[in-house]
Amino acid sequence: MFRRSLPPVLALAVLCAGALAQQFVRQPGSLPGAVRWTEGVTLADIDADGDLDVLLAEGDGFASAGPKRQNVLLRNELVEQGSLSFVDESVARLGVHLSNAKGVEAADVNGDGFLDLLFSNAFNTDPPFLYINRGAAQPGFFDMQSVQRGLGEALSSAAAQFGDLDDDGDLDLILCDSGNSFLGGAGAAPRLFFNDGDGFFTEDAAALGAPVKVAHMDLQLFDVDGDWDLDFLGTNRASNSGGLHYLMLNDGTGQFSDVSNLIPATSTLTYEIEPADLDLDGDQDLFSLSQTGFQEGIFRSDLIETGSLGFTTLTPLNQGTDDNEIALIDYDMDGDLDVLIGSLGSRERMIRNDGALGLSNVSNMTITGVSDSTLDLAVGDLDGDGAYDIVTVQGESNSAEWGNKLYLNTGPVDSLAPKVLATQVPATAAAFPLVARARIQDQVRDDGVHYVTSSAHYVALAGQVTDVSLAGGVFAPADVTLPPGTRVRFTNNDAGAETVASTTAPYDYALDLAGQGGSADFVFVRPGVYDYVAQGGGATGRVTITGSPARVAGFDTGGSQFRYALTCIPVETGAIALELSFVDVAGNESVHASEVIPYSGMNTVGSAYCTSSEHSGGERARLCATGSAAVSDDDVTLRVTRAAAGRPGIFFYGPAALETPFGDGTRCVGGAFVRRLQPPVPTDGAGNATQVLALTQAPAAADITAQVPITMRFQYWVRDGGSSTNLTDGLAIDFR
Repeated sequence: MFRRSLPPVLALAVLCAGALAQQFVRQPGSLPGAVRWTEGVTLADIDADGDLDVLLAEGDGFASAGPKRQNVLLRNELVEQGSLSFVDESVARLGVHLSNAKGVEAADVNGDGFLDLLFSNAFNTDPPFLYINRGAAQPGFFDMQSVQRGLGEALSSAAAQFGDLDDDGDLDLILCDSGNSFLGGAGAAPRLFFNDGDGFFTEDAAALGAPVKVAHMDLQLFDVDGDWDLDFLGTNRASNSGGLHYLMLNDGTGQFSDVSNLIPATSTLTYEIEPADLDLDGDQDLFSLSQTGFQEGIFRSDLIETGSLGFTTLTPLNQGTDDNEIALIDYDMDGDLDVLIGSLGSRERMIRNDGALGLSNVSNMTITGVSDSTLDLAVGDLDGDGAYDIVTVQGESNSAEWGNKLYLNTGPVDSLAPKVLATQVPATAAAFPLVARARIQDQVRDDGVHYVTSSAHYVALAGQVTDVSLAGGVFAPADVTLPPGTRVRFTNNDAGAETVASTTAPYDYALDLAGQGGSADFVFVRPGVYDYVAQGGGATGRVTITGSPARVAGFDTGGSQFRYALTCIPVETGAIALELSFVDVAGNESVHASEVIPYSGMNTVGSAYCTSSEHSGGERARLCATGSAAVSDDDVTLRVTRAAAGRPGIFFYGPAALETPFGDGTRCVGGAFVRRLQPPVPTDGAGNATQVLALTQAPAAADITAQVPITMRFQYWVRDGGSSTNLTDGLAIDFR
């Protein structure tokens, strides 16, 4: 997290803000560029330098097309200059591309780790503009590839959103489409495009099966019914039969069914409905613009209370202002999401949520008043101080006050860790990859944006149990050093009830040992030092974990959900221990404590040794095998995970253990002979490689089958860019 000094003009504005007691203070002149009709704004780190850049969708026209405008990219120079400033690099980084753009989204569509861009264009003048980031070769520079990647049809689209709709680990796409008339006419149906994993899209209208509706303005992808897939909510400005808005339920494979009648009717001037858990009960409520007339309000989800999907309409706010945009932000850092409204009135509006759906208008106390026609806004920490700032964009009316605006947040920094609303962990491990999921909520939620990253750490459950006894008011042993995946059993041998609780942030486990003789287990997964205390008697202890568990980054599926595909690791004890971590942009971390997943019908063979070195991607490549160590079964498959992606590689084996530098890694295999397996196998785009070990064919038939019982050692060599090479860890298999 950056904490930089502000330029003099910004610093002066902040001082003035303190006198006015306003938390979000306008910074005149901070965003460069001509004053134009701007419909959409998104904040995203397009060049992967650690700060948020500003993307603007411009192009005149409300009901019909006006002049086209250049798609805009304002690069943040916070990292380069040490203070907040922006430079317009639209043409240099995007090329000359003009359109009647309504919205802009940032997402990694081809899985290379860099954000790509999509501009939604209206009035059937252009197809959506899909910009592909040049990635590591030239971060933050883009090539327009709409037609090549399946988005060649001109649409009238007000918005779009990416999400993993078919649970295959890549981001699919739904676009609004209003048909021949943007606000009326016959209308049209939204468009669904499935991603092939490399960022090429194919439309599947039948999978969505959405009916035609008029004036489709916005959409959200989120899990409305709690079954872990992303459903589709589409907001419409006009009156429609069969439900004014769209609500389509996903079956988990990207096939949708229409339940639009479950969404309560609003006025016909509703531009957006934003989902989130507003009452902290675990389900997804809805905040709607123009719920009744121009009055905003909440549809409370009844899923948790009743077990069935439905909504209760709560009393709307008595505001009466024509508004266009919603973002959810915990502006006062009290743990619940408040509502920021982009308004055509005298100022943007901040609606405080008390955590129980009690709403109050605190706009006058929180944000500088400007009577402008705000069409969109975005929230993010632009100056790196840990507090979330606001960018608003204007158009349509009151052109004297047009001009995109930055409001810096002078209030409390984000000190709250992400909330883990729910997790889904396999009850048993039947096949790799094992898929786990988590749903979170942090201090920002705006059209799917939440600024949280996640990772899963997992390891084979150690065979032994380490006992720690509480006796005579002390723990024995009070300090132990263990490998990852060790189960520690705390036993109360004193009279009276006792609880063992973590004193090491962010871990917050509390183990109830009950009375004398009671016990509880905890599995430690990640390396670190973990202190704990007996809450009743005050005894303290420490567990130190050393070693290297496997790690996989959580895939942000959309809807504030993460998907974890746990790849193969050697397991001899019949279970895996899993821990999930969540970190927001301010550095706050929450941990979902370890869970144990027993194996069921799946065998891994071999044991890892000789730890690999990090490759250029910052990961350690791993090798494991599935199948049977009985040569008569001829059933061993070697599996590499987390190696350098898209590189040539070779599996090899030999009879002896070795540990010597080789290239940029460590060679772990040696002995009287070392054999390469044929053919060579390159890694795929995720850094995986697989090869079946044919035990009945040469050379394995002579080296392994004819020599059993024998221990053979395996490894994988991979090119790591240029002349560099790296290797996995070693894997020893005891064939019989």
